[in-house]
Amino acid sequence: MSKQNILRSAAALTVSGIISKTVDFLFRAYYSTKLGSEGMGLFSLVFSFHGLILTVATGGLGVAVSKTVSEQYAKNLRGDIRSTMNIALGSVFVLSSAVILAVCIFSKQISAGFLKEPRTCFSIIYLSPSILFMSLSYCIKGYFYASRKILIPASSEFLEQVVKITFITTLLDKFLPLGLERGCEAVFLGITVGELSSCLYLSLFFAKDSRSMGSFKRQNKVASKLLKIALPAMTTSLAGSFLRMQEDVFIVAGLRKSGLSHPEALSQYGILKGMVMPLIVFPLTLLSSFFTLLVPEISRAGGMSGRTRLTTLISRIYRFTAFGGFLVCIIFVTFAEQLSDWVYSAPQIADSVRIIALLSPIMFFDSMSSGILNGLGKQPILLLLSLSDSTLRLGLIWLLVPSMGTDALFLMIIASNLFTALLSFTSVIRSTHMPFELSGWLLRHLLTAAATYLTFFVLGTILFPGETVVATLTAMLFTTGVYLLYSSLLYKTLRKDLLWLFGRMFLNN
Repeated sequence: MSKQNILRSAAALTVSGIISKTVDFLFRAYYSTKLGSEGMGLFSLVFSFHGLILTVATGGLGVAVSKTVSEQYAKNLRGDIRSTMNIALGSVFVLSSAVILAVCIFSKQISAGFLKEPRTCFSIIYLSPSILFMSLSYCIKGYFYASRKILIPASSEFLEQVVKITFITTLLDKFLPLGLERGCEAVFLGITVGELSSCLYLSLFFAKDSRSMGSFKRQNKVASKLLKIALPAMTTSLAGSFLRMQEDVFIVAGLRKSGLSHPEALSQYGILKGMVMPLIVFPLTLLSSFFTLLVPEISRAGGMSGRTRLTTLISRIYRFTAFGGFLVCIIFVTFAEQLSDWVYSAPQIADSVRIIALLSPIMFFDSMSSGILNGLGKQPILLLLSLSDSTLRLGLIWLLVPSMGTDALFLMIIASNLFTALLSFTSVIRSTHMPFELSGWLLRHLLTAAATYLTFFVLGTILFPGETVVATLTAMLFTTGVYLLYSSLLYKTLRKDLLWLFGRMFLNN
């Protein structure tokens, strides 16, 4: 496959991923309104545990398969590819089956002792089979990514969404009237069925594709190679998943110590983790999908002897990051009530949305810095940053939440994002020896955002009276247009940089 076709395939995968994530977010908003804040608290607790057991079940093999098979395809080692897939699929099947069995046997102890919420007992049972289907899917997707057959994993995501939406919508109507925990169980059962459909779909294509491997003999020891890649990835993910789960449990426990009842504590936790954060992070998720295509560019530039190309590339990425981060900040701060009402039918969370939205530029910078470090092969630094951040968050939760309640959660989120963004950003600067562009990366975009907000504050109520959907959407478009206008005046190379980004992603220019 030519370099241009590879880039177009990656671009197609990125676009399909954006569409899939958008559909998933909108549907999550749908069942969030059904479950309410307390229900989303239960949902978030179970999902934090799910992330932990999924890490154990996959053992980092999804990443290892993609990297190993890519190298084997480049060397035309068909026998090694077959052996790699046999070992990976067999390993995740055994690991996943063992984890599922343990979860089902000890579900009561896990829900009551680990998650401190007995109502999650059946939810973790219904969700646990999904780790087998997800683990197998990760490995098979890794194979198809390595073989550049992008359409198959991309289409599997759409199938999964259709099946999941159909099942959850049907089951919620039947389960939710029986109780809040039954509603959560309906959602998790639908997620498991969706993962099953995707796994079966991928397996059929893989079975057909594996016939082309024939009876080639294995030439290398693939098990040790897989293990060498998988173990560090699993260690990083496992540590992060465990600490995140502990953080969620600590939050609910701390809110109860602050004087809230258990339902109130779970509700406050659900609002923050199940509603506010997904809403704020959603634009970042979409932007990250675009910038994923630039990670190989960073890797190639980092391997060159000269640093000019690398620093130019990273400088452009940071300019785009600041541009997008401040735009998202302005939209959320200005239209927090409307967005909260549209997405969750909960305008009362608008103040929380507005507070967290102020961190959008910092979140964007942190995410992009982590992506750059990943492209430069600085995984040990990323592991250290992740562990340090989790330790800081746990410490702040333990110290502040019992005495300050919900206010402490906002302080923790602010401190955590400032901490990680500063460390990841300075790590990039040290690794690349690039100069810090205070004006290009921060001041001009901050000034643009402030001018945009003031313009809407003065003209918005005059130009867009009323709070209808049409008026609000028109006001959002007006605000975006004003931001683009001011950016083009202060940011002289905006058009040139945007054309460069589009060309690198889709046209191979």
